[in-house]
This record gives sequence, C-alpha cells and structure tokens, in this order.
Amino acid sequence: MKKILLFISALLPFFCGAQSLPHEKVNSEIKKLYAPDSRQAVWEVSFKKSGNSIVAYGQTSEAKAHVAFKELMRNNNINYIDSINVYPENQWALVRISVASLRGGAKHSAEIVTQALMGTPLRLLERKGEWWRVQSPDGYISYVPVSSLQKLTIDEMKSWRSANRLIVKSLPQIRVYNSPEATSVRDIVTDLVNGCIVEGVVSDDSKIKVKLPDGRVGWVCASDVEDIHDWANQKFNAEKILETAYSMMGTPYLWGGMSTKALDCSGLARVSYFANGIILMRDASQQAKTGMRIEPENWRLCKAGDLLYFGNAKTKRVTHVAIYDHDGRYIHSSGRVKVNSVDPEDELYLTTPFLSAIRVDGQEGTKGITRVANHKWYFN
Repeated sequence: MKKILLFISALLPFFCGAQSLPHEKVNSEIKKLYAPDSRQAVWEVSFKKSGNSIVAYGQTSEAKAHVAFKELMRNNNINYIDSINVYPENQWALVRISVASLRGGAKHSAEIVTQALMGTPLRLLERKGEWWRVQSPDGYISYVPVSSLQKLTIDEMKSWRSANRLIVKSLPQIRVYNSPEATSVRDIVTDLVNGCIVEGVVSDDSKIKVKLPDGRVGWVCASDVEDIHDWANQKFNAEKILETAYSMMGTPYLWGGMSTKALDCSGLARVSYFANGIILMRDASQQAKTGMRIEPENWRLCKAGDLLYFGNAKTKRVTHVAIYDHDGRYIHSSGRVKVNSVDPEDELYLTTPFLSAIRVDGQEGTKGITRVANHKWYFN
C-alpha cells in the first residue's frame, strides 16, 4: 500500500489543475482506489471551511482507506481537521425474518436493492432512526429496518458462528410450528425459505426443534433442513444449481428480490448458487467481472451452471444474467422465471444482445466467488 500511496503522492502535483485543489485530488484518488463501487464500499468524504482551516468530514466503511487518506494528506503537506467517521468493523446483527428487504435509502419508499434471508449475518455500519445501514456477506451496502434485525454483541456473534446450526434445504417454502404435533395455521411461528439459517441439531426424529435468531423456538420437518457444515462443504454441483432455479419456474420477477418468493435476474443466480454453498456478487454487472470469461461467439463451449450476461451491444453494459442449461438454452428471471435460448436457430431464441459468459466451477475463492465455508462471517 505504501508504494501505491507514494506513487500517487508523486503524481498529485501534475494532476492538480486550477479546478482541482490538492485535498480534493487526494479525496478523489482514495475513493478511486478503495471505494470504486459505492455498492460495495462507502467513501463519502467532503470538505468545508472552518475559520482558516479545512475540515474533512463524512463517513467510510473502509478503515484502510482512512489510514491511506491521512498518509497522503500528510505526504502532500495538506493541513486539515479530520472529522471522518469510520464505521465499526465488528458490529453485527442477524436477519430475524424469513426474507428482509434491503433498500437504497433509509425510508420505505426507497427502492429495494437486495434482500437477505433469516440467519444472514450483517455488518452494522450506522443507525439512522429506525433504519440500519448495513453490509451483507457479498459486500453490498444498503439500509434495513431495525425491526428486521437481531443485534448481537461481539461475543454473541462469535458464539453464533460456532453454534449448531441448520439451513433450510427445502425448495418449497416451509413452516415453523409451535409444537412437534402442530399442523394448524394458527400454530405457525414463521415461514422459512431455502437458505434460511436457524440454530438446531440434526436428529433421527421426524421433527426438529429450532431456535430463530430472535430467540423464538419451534419445530420443522427434519427432511427440510441439513447441518450447516455439511451444506457449506458440499462440492460444486451444476445439477443442484439448476434444480434450484427450475424449482422457481414461473415465479414473478421482483426488482431487488433475492429469495424463492420473488426475485430479479441476478437474484435467481444468487439464490441458485447459494443452494450449492456459493456466494456470488449481488448484481449482474458485478458478477460479469468474476470467474472465467467465455466470449459470446463461443457459447457452445458453455457448460451447465455457467452464467450468461446480456445488455447493450454498443456500450457493453451488462443488464441481465441467466443460468446456462444445455444446447443453448438457459433459465432466467424476466417478468417471471422461464427458459430461453442463445441459439438463433432455437424457437426460444431471444434477441437481447448476448455479451459474455462466465464459469464459476473451479473459480471458487477468486474475487467475487466465495464458498460460505470460507467466509469468516459464518464460521469462526
């Protein structure tokens, strides 16, 4: 990092023209280096005058960026007052409802940008009234109502990471009941969807007692859940990914949706891959920059489970993603979950420009493709 900062420091005098003050250029370079994608990292720093001094104020989710900012300011002999709020690294919560909607702003009228399932660990950044600004395991920044979360202390979070936990493997939505014998709708504690995480232990009983993140307890069918360690350590399985996707055939499209209830195009990819224990980037434009790239003219080299990206043929801007199946056909969420083809000879061919494909298989552990088993938010 020091070499990079020294290089930037040396170039700053050449970069700074009449319209760009040195401190503003430092700010711009730090943002470019540490927070180029505002969906993944916060660097919201501005300047104001205070008497004869300038004050740097705002907030960041990146402690390293703040350290680098101070060093660059010092290296360039820029005197200033530092009032930048660095968000805490170790402040946690779990989602306490089956599917929480996370928004682009701290208000219910803000668009849904993503969702998180029960038991998803979230890094708490900043509270704004009845909203928390959070970061999800894929790095995505958003806002969620306080009522959707169970806040944990550092010790509680550490305990959760080592607790006996179960994950919902059922493709259809399931119910948690208030007793092992209960079947009435009046005995339902909550619903759960594929990927929800609860505390509990696998047993030979037909019903298993589970504890939800907020302490509620209930019973689920043993066949609907599995031990989180077994799930997290499964091998890449294209058929499981496709089976998950096809289980949602006809499910309605929802912008920002990321559960089996309703989802958008990248949400379908995310949900399907998460069933195989893999966390992808949230948005299609982010996913397209990961994995092993396959050029569009080579689509016949695609294998089951590869991800196909579509968008603007002139700008190459990615706006849509699908999961490849076979013989040019893919499953995707567009209006509803359905099947189409990249083969112009196929009756299901769509004319939306096909820009590229990526292969996730064999790329786990590379940028933007993370095995849950290796994600430090889930396990100690």
